[in-house]
Amino acid sequence: MKKIKRILIIILSTLLLLSSCSKQNEDNVIKIGIDLKYPPFMYLNENGVPTGLEPDIARAFGEYLNMEVEIINTDFSMLIPSLETGEVDIVISDMSVTEERKQKVDFTDGYRYGKTTALVNKEFYEKNNISDNMDVDTFFHLEGIKCIGLSGTVGTIIPQRYGIEPDEATEIATAIMEVKNGTSNVLVGSYVIFGDHAANKETTEIYLGIPDYATSAFAVKKGNSELLNQANQFIKTLYQEGGLYDQIKEKYDSEIKEIFFDENLGLEYITKMPEWGWYDKNFV
Repeated sequence: MKKIKRILIIILSTLLLLSSCSKQNEDNVIKIGIDLKYPPFMYLNENGVPTGLEPDIARAFGEYLNMEVEIINTDFSMLIPSLETGEVDIVISDMSVTEERKQKVDFTDGYRYGKTTALVNKEFYEKNNISDNMDVDTFFHLEGIKCIGLSGTVGTIIPQRYGIEPDEATEIATAIMEVKNGTSNVLVGSYVIFGDHAANKETTEIYLGIPDYATSAFAVKKGNSELLNQANQFIKTLYQEGGLYDQIKEKYDSEIKEIFFDENLGLEYITKMPEWGWYDKNFV
């Protein structure tokens, strides 16, 4: 009987030890949600490996915490729900800070910034003598202005901020087509506007006089102050001399220049907080 008890104690002790090790291993993994379909910043390469700026930042964050990183490929619309359910611990996916999102998650300090631009119908642009020096209030109150934007993005938020109620589109291609043919004459967006204009130079122009910008931050579950503080401390290291942004600058500068069709722009353009007047063509 004593022998059986000793065997049971050994088995129980072994199970507890295995359970403890399993939990320790699980606790040493941080699950990071990223929507991996936006090259060159976040995508799956030909081998199915998460690649780009956000995965690089995610891995560096894991190293900072001395934890293994598991990147969870998550559609953007499901990133916040995945935090709420615990499927991921943190989101690093170019998520801009908005009042609505702040009700659901806690945001870190910014690590990326999206300058606001506008794709303008060329005929409307020339008719109104629009230039980048035109005051933004004047721009949004031009006679006959008709804005279109993607629902829930700066494309609708920014015009509303200046008293304009835009039409809403669910697909970017639809919004671009409307601006091209003049059904709408202004589409507000971020860096993607540069590419949209480059593909439609005969029918569009760019207005760079909007001072508003979007701040992208990491997101954690509401109330997770420990991880939030750790993430904020990590973000500070990104900007230090010799920090991650310095280390990967050369890697991403060329790709970002291609996106903006401008040899003067690089990683700093999307990671440095904008200043009033950033949109001046002589600014960079």
